[in-house]
Amino acid sequence: MRLQICCFALSFTFVVTMGGQTAPQLIRNVQLFDGERVYQHRSVLLRDGTIAEIGGRNLRVAGAIVVSGEGRTLLPGLIDAHVHIPLDAEAALQQGIALGVTTQLDMYSSPEKLIKIMAFERADPPNLSDVKTAGMGATVPGGHPTTMQGGSVLPTLTRPDEAQSFVDARIAEGSDYIKVILDNGAEFHRQFPTLDVATLRAVVQAAHLRGKLVIAHALMADYAKEAIKAGVDGLAHMYEGPPMDVEFGALAAKHRIFVIPTLTTMYLDCGASPGIATAKDPLLAPYIREEWLPALNVPLDPKLNSVCDSTRAGIKQLVAAHVPILTGTDAPVPGVTYGASEHEELQLLVAAGLTPIQALIAATSAPAAAFHLSDRGYIKPGFRADLVLVEGDPTVNITATQNIVEVWKQGVPVTRTRPK
Repeated sequence: MRLQICCFALSFTFVVTMGGQTAPQLIRNVQLFDGERVYQHRSVLLRDGTIAEIGGRNLRVAGAIVVSGEGRTLLPGLIDAHVHIPLDAEAALQQGIALGVTTQLDMYSSPEKLIKIMAFERADPPNLSDVKTAGMGATVPGGHPTTMQGGSVLPTLTRPDEAQSFVDARIAEGSDYIKVILDNGAEFHRQFPTLDVATLRAVVQAAHLRGKLVIAHALMADYAKEAIKAGVDGLAHMYEGPPMDVEFGALAAKHRIFVIPTLTTMYLDCGASPGIATAKDPLLAPYIREEWLPALNVPLDPKLNSVCDSTRAGIKQLVAAHVPILTGTDAPVPGVTYGASEHEELQLLVAAGLTPIQALIAATSAPAAAFHLSDRGYIKPGFRADLVLVEGDPTVNITATQNIVEVWKQGVPVTRTRPK
């Protein structure tokens, strides 16, 4: 496997070297959202793949390529903190970056997908989203998602004394963080086994011993509470169904976790999927691969809206308790796709109670901080020049994130063309 990854990655080194931007670029007189705050009339200098300087509207740099910021807002590159990269990894990463998502965090991969993901992660080419991965998560024989992986044989565990070897094997394969699955299928009106509490706690301890984060898939309130108390670092979804028997926001804040609500996916079960609108949006649809458009057309069913009452209530509690909320889409589940659904997630978060600035934080500095990505998520000198320039002001109207003018990855302008 190492030879495959090495050789695959080398094929991109030439592209990065030959296609890299050598002249400095100056984005002049732009509204700047730096990952936390908003500043007016700033100019941002990009040099050698990083943010070299931030100055006022009159900043001048000899030989720089000037990009007008008038009437526009400059954002850190967006981060989708919950995707599943397909076998056609390049297509997913290309579509994501064309729509402003410069980093995608994969939350479960089969062995054959992991080989491709690791190659792209090592190469980090300028025309694709950067990618990090959980690799293959912790589940039990017959548990979710073993029944969804076709012919792939996924590793499993059943006892606490297997946890350290399981975690160490995932790290050796390239996992950047560890995913655990707490799901008995009840939300799908099915029944399958899942991790017991003792094994869950052992996996968390084993991962933390190696300095790795643990993110839990828990779609039901009781499992979400169980995961939090076991010491996980974050939840990969909000829950649905009956409300928790303790206040969710207070429990999450006490244990200092982060939450990736994936409302674009949760709302599928509530009959409120935004996928149909995404497929028709003139600012998003042109960048979605044609073969992926039909999967967005999930019919709306208002009769199911109450299914997510607890989801909406939980979000409000998280906001009130100042729990870090991260954008994530769970692409490519039906109704959701790479890049485009990140913008829908931002709108759903604002509708759920976040301010536009809080939503932008959820897509930039919050996931960078949560996943210890210390070189991105902010527009500050020395950080990666992963940036999105949009027309208008998304700090007031979040839909402006869709109106993309330019995307940069490590200072290299991304060619935004309709995928073939």
